[in-house]
Amino acid sequence: MAPRTADVGIIGCGIAGATLADSLLRRGATVVVFDSPLRAAVTRHAGAISPVAGLRFGILEQWEQWWKAAEHFYAQFDAIREIPCYRLLYRSDELGFWERKRPLLEQSNIAYEASLPSDVASVLVPPAATVYFTHAARINATRVLENVQRQLRKAECYCCATIHPEHIRLLADRSEIMGYYCRHVVVCDGPWMAINKWFSWVPRMFARGQRIWGVVETTQRLAPVWLSIRGKSLMLEANRFIFGSTYDWSLVEPVATADSVEYLCNELRKILRCAFSVQGTWAGVRPITADLHPVIGEHPECSRWWVFNGLGSRGLLIAPLLAEKLASAILEGYPIPKQFDVRRFLQNRQQ
Repeated sequence: MAPRTADVGIIGCGIAGATLADSLLRRGATVVVFDSPLRAAVTRHAGAISPVAGLRFGILEQWEQWWKAAEHFYAQFDAIREIPCYRLLYRSDELGFWERKRPLLEQSNIAYEASLPSDVASVLVPPAATVYFTHAARINATRVLENVQRQLRKAECYCCATIHPEHIRLLADRSEIMGYYCRHVVVCDGPWMAINKWFSWVPRMFARGQRIWGVVETTQRLAPVWLSIRGKSLMLEANRFIFGSTYDWSLVEPVATADSVEYLCNELRKILRCAFSVQGTWAGVRPITADLHPVIGEHPECSRWWVFNGLGSRGLLIAPLLAEKLASAILEGYPIPKQFDVRRFLQNRQQ
């Protein structure tokens, strides 16, 4: 039996691994993806993208190129839908941030002050001001991951397995992983990067997030809307809601806690004028690097070992373009942009 070979082996098939596999396959490379059945991708429970984030209305630099790449990638899976998105401002500091950023946001046609639809306004505590975002979309991340995995299985290059260090053998010009000989290997395993010995020197912060979902008691069928309130998101549609997320920097296990549910319920009561009931909760761990920038690139000593991680809360938006940049680096030798290059942390490794 001939040995099984691939140009690139990818460990992990969340949004990082999925976008990278898609980009590599479109360029004619052969891949094999190792996806753990024990490590559910956080991405499956993500669902919205916007170029504006944070309480201070932070704008993603060169956001148009990130947006265009994301639109193109998700459209091929029929997994992107525009959704009206409003930032609700209740406090004086929020109003101050808006007034400072307002000229730039309006000039760039990213956001402007507006009124809420009447059906949505009827169930909310009235805000002091409302800002409408011109670019916002809901992503069906589960559909994306399932379609990519289906394509990989059809091509017989998907391996459902949890990869541990003992499964990997470094050879002179390739790596052997569970019988597959890969010229390059890319680690895309999200928060499990914490136990990855090759990139343990990259400083990380893991933010455990929790969401709740359920039913709001309203006589109206609410049109789909995404509301951003004090760093949290409230999705409303018909009589359903999804609300979150918490940011817990001390816990790294994806476990839903009663304290977080109570906190989210208390926060939601400050926003909704109608009663609601919680029907479920979810928790996951976001992989975030210490400087809050994604980390991609080649290991400084283990040639052909690469990393694609640290996407944080903007992962769905930035993953498609980052995957293109990484695929170009692996196959064609293009340089990784310095702000994303894993080598920016070399000083930490040498200390």
